[in-house]
Amino acid sequence: MRVWLYYRLSRDEDDELNSLTNQRKIIYDYAVSQGHEIVGESSDDNVSGMHFNREGIDKIYDVVEQGRIDAIIVKDLSRLGRHRTQTALFIDYLREHDVRVLSATENIDTFNENDDLIIGFKGLVNDFYARDGSRRVRTGYRQKQKEGIVITPPFGYFKDKNTKQVVVVEEAAETVRYIFSLYLSGHGMKAIARQLNDERRKTPAQIQLELLRKRQPHTRDHIRKKNIWDSTMVSRILQDEIYTGTLICHKSERNKINKTFRFTEPEEQFRHEDFLPAIVTKEMWREVQNLINQRKAVRVRAGSGHPVLRYSGLLRCSDCGRTFVGKRVKLKSGERVEYICDTYLRYGKEHCSSHVIREELLDQLITEELRSAKRLYQQNWDRLQTVIDRWIPQQPSVEKKCKSLLSQIDTLEEEMEVILMERIRDKANVERYDRMIQKREAEITSIKKQLTELESLEDTLKTRQTELKRDIRMMDDILAQGNISESNLRLLVEKIYISEHDGKLDVDIHLKAPFRTHVDFYEKGEVVESGASLLYDYDRLGAFFEGGSWEDDEQEANA
Repeated sequence: MRVWLYYRLSRDEDDELNSLTNQRKIIYDYAVSQGHEIVGESSDDNVSGMHFNREGIDKIYDVVEQGRIDAIIVKDLSRLGRHRTQTALFIDYLREHDVRVLSATENIDTFNENDDLIIGFKGLVNDFYARDGSRRVRTGYRQKQKEGIVITPPFGYFKDKNTKQVVVVEEAAETVRYIFSLYLSGHGMKAIARQLNDERRKTPAQIQLELLRKRQPHTRDHIRKKNIWDSTMVSRILQDEIYTGTLICHKSERNKINKTFRFTEPEEQFRHEDFLPAIVTKEMWREVQNLINQRKAVRVRAGSGHPVLRYSGLLRCSDCGRTFVGKRVKLKSGERVEYICDTYLRYGKEHCSSHVIREELLDQLITEELRSAKRLYQQNWDRLQTVIDRWIPQQPSVEKKCKSLLSQIDTLEEEMEVILMERIRDKANVERYDRMIQKREAEITSIKKQLTELESLEDTLKTRQTELKRDIRMMDDILAQGNISESNLRLLVEKIYISEHDGKLDVDIHLKAPFRTHVDFYEKGEVVESGASLLYDYDRLGAFFEGGSWEDDEQEANA
């Protein structure tokens, strides 16, 4: 009988017991002892039996289709495959082509009907062995992820195999910081990649080759093997939180048996704060993420060879509804940036006026608005501190007040029970009793609200104070920088609406909460009027306290 020898070894099996050499000797001796003609052989090393995408199996398909063999000899059925369904289908395929499978150590012949039950049982056992082993490996690996495992650290880091410590590679870390600073200065990802290529900075692949002797895979195309930076590489670095020192494990999950892959939800991941030496600050990383999201939202694009214009996507014409287009005007003294209505630029003055406004004027307006908002914050900080000082002496009476409110709730509930009983007895006046019940239900709801406010008031005051302090510090930092950066603009500004009437520009700036809306009126580049609406987020600023406002307090004090 013409036979084909097949042997396979997985990475998680005993090399000494199941080595390819050992397997081949067993099935070769078996074939010779049975007087079979060995036509050929194939093998798979370090390959799982849970799938049939194997080079050794592909060779078997070829010889079966050519009709060159009558049987396949394996050491045991688990060498052929461990997936019970796929293995059974493969055996059925061989039967259709009059090819049997002979197991040398198990004395099994797939053409022997008496062995069918044993083959089915072996398939279940082999499948369970593989899946149980996979489960045990995943469990152990998940435990290592909980503890914080770093297999191959990203660009900028290096893991010492002896000490298991992850250290910063300063040359690569400098490139990472450079990428972050370029993005915050207004450059797009493609522009950053071009800049890195122009300066011939080493790519992650080059650093890996130097540190780990790890070469690029043969599947990479010719261009990628030239070690060229591209926007995808820049994007990955900008969005990887590990550069703040935070290690996140289990960001994705792959099942090699079922061939599935998915990105995990944040609650399934394992975060390890300050696990690695930080290359960039957490504030810088958050600033970059905010800028990435904002640029995506307004579809900002940088001009060729130029950084992003800072107000791109933030300006809108109130008269025609279209956005503004920024342009750079060359002057003897340098360069000036102006923004013009897109309708005017495309279709002319018959459809809309130019609404032209200079970038430096917008900067002045935003800066003054920020100073005004900061003064408002400081006033609310002072007022809130007064409220806290006034609240501290009242703390001992809070418990007494809460007990009183609970007693009122009990009294009202007892009254409702009495009214319900009367309602059942006096059916002629049902509506009157219903109104009495509704009135008491409303009183109970109001008292419960007061009770909740009293119980959480101390925490609420502290939270508001912390938020105010954080926002005041943030505004101080922005003002200290001088010119407002693009990232800070997109953090502060929602939209800027510009209209033009009789040569006068109306600039309506909508700042994001907790900031306010401010309106300035320009004529020939000069502010001729200025006004501020009172659309403040008072809950955010701590301006409301127990249902009142600072204005109410001032009116009472003046009275």
